[in-house]
Amino acid sequence: MSSPLRAVLAAFEDGAGSKADIARATGLRADVVDAAVEHLVRLGRLRAEHLGSGCPSGGCGSCASGHDGAPGCGASAPSPRRAGPVLVQLSLRR
Repeated sequence: MSSPLRAVLAAFEDGAGSKADIARATGLRADVVDAAVEHLVRLGRLRAEHLGSGCPSGGCGSCASGHDGAPGCGASAPSPRRAGPVLVQLSLRR
């Protein structure tokens, strides 16, 4: 049996493009995939690159995930700062 870390790396090498793809390919639970990816990033085996700018400058009222001025990202209060969901690209370090 392979370790979750090796399974996640193998899934990336086989072309998995998202954490959901990794979970399907490996049969691991989503929380295990999340933990494995975070650990692999800390170890330097995967690289995480932020691709988005985070929250819009107009705050939650101008955010596509917000509703009636409330944050749709789970933040405790509306904020024009960079917070909330951010698109991250993960790639294998070579």
